[in-house]
Amino acid sequence: MRVFPQFNVNPIVTPEQRAEAATRPPAERQAMVRDVLFRSDDFLARLSDIKRFHMPVEGGTPDVGQVGTLLGDYRSGKSFVLQYFASKRPPVQTETGWDYPVLYVEARRDWNSMSLGREIYDATAAAAIPNLSAATINKMATTRLMKMGVKLLVIDDAHAILHDRGQRRTVAMSLIKYVADRRFCNILLAGHPSIEKAMMEIPEIEGRGGLPRFRMRKYDQNSVEDRQRLQYFLHGVDRLLPFRELSGLGENEYVADFFHICRGTIGWPMNVITAAAFFAINDDSPRITLQHLRRAAAERLSLDADYVPFGRGGDRHA
Repeated sequence: MRVFPQFNVNPIVTPEQRAEAATRPPAERQAMVRDVLFRSDDFLARLSDIKRFHMPVEGGTPDVGQVGTLLGDYRSGKSFVLQYFASKRPPVQTETGWDYPVLYVEARRDWNSMSLGREIYDATAAAAIPNLSAATINKMATTRLMKMGVKLLVIDDAHAILHDRGQRRTVAMSLIKYVADRRFCNILLAGHPSIEKAMMEIPEIEGRGGLPRFRMRKYDQNSVEDRQRLQYFLHGVDRLLPFRELSGLGENEYVADFFHICRGTIGWPMNVITAAAFFAINDDSPRITLQHLRRAAAERLSLDADYVPFGRGGDRHA
């Protein structure tokens, strides 16, 4: 049974709340930083897409037999959207056992041709996982999904299996098609945009609903709108962090550096912010400073890097 993070989504608004958060035990503050999740407009838009894919009619029932995709670059926030969605629809204990309204699994590069079927057993807390032929375990995994009341099957990091043109992809896609054909749930595949081409090479899958494509937005450093979007995101993250003072992450003097490291996504800036926040907690600092950001960024530079983000002096937060 997958255990999701206790996402930190509630802004710390008042000075009193900030002071209280800053005095919490280090382990609690560390968890608040590690599991921070700012529900930006982009996040909420993709969350709405998934809700609509799952329940297309308000007040209706879960849709069945459709295959859809959530596409985005690495570190674009796909997994946060999916895990947050799944965490709000946890397993439900019934008189006969557990129901899993939404089942979330993560594909891995080390999977073999039967791993997806076995992962379904493992994710539904099966006492034993059968060791049978690929065709048999696919059939039994589908039966397991039906028995456990699954209404939406989410396969994250689907590029790990779709990039393989061999037996592993063939067997996994056969299972997905079989589940769709049984028409008891929808299937959402999430991964790098390159999986779109791979899916289009499998018309029997693409035809299950026309393959709805939900896309994570990128950040373009040449776009004024995207600069504002990134600043909005950074301001939102700042308000979630357990410090006595705001760190000014979304201020103009930081934006160019965050754009330099973001690679078009939010995940790379969050790597630096998380590490900088840990430095600040260890220093008992009232906020994340320029020095904390510089140190966190420097540790993540490649050998051929010719620019150190946050490497200037004279900042008021230094």
